Amino acid sequence: MKKLIIIIFLCSVSVYSQNYNLNINLRDSSTISFAVNEITRITFDNITGLGDLNNVQQLIRSFKVIGNYPNPFNPSTTIAYSIPQKSDVKVNIYDVNGQLIKEIVNESLDAGKHFVTWNGTNQTNSSVASGVYIYTVQSGSRLVSRQMILVK
Repeated sequence: MKKLIIIIFLCSVSVYSQNYNLNINLRDSSTISFAVNEITRITFDNITGLGDLNNVQQLIRSFKVIGNYPNPFNPSTTIAYSIPQKSDVKVNIYDVNGQLIKEIVNESLDAGKHFVTWNGTNQTNSSVASGVYIYTVQSGSRLVSRQMILVK
């Protein structure tokens, strides 16, 4: 019966074209918000309680870099992004001069939301100085760059 209620709720969102957001409250008290129109389908197979939430599958419509949080940060920040289908993904950190500081991700990932943490270190795991850094997330031929600030 719960499954039927959830499906009806999701259908009502698209029928009335109202704007809804899915808010995820993180342990560090920050919140990530996703527009419901970015979610094409959520399946609730074999969900019987809160412990079964790992079984929830969600399909993403488009490649999207959600951002990093916290920003400014010390000592680490989490970069969130979503990919619509399995693809090769690269996440790199650069300084403001364009020098590669650290390659965080370079692998093939399944569709969905992904999170990666950068702890403010370079390729040799030495701490980097305070300042502005640029991170890039590349999925297939799409590339998005954003700024972040490390404050010590």
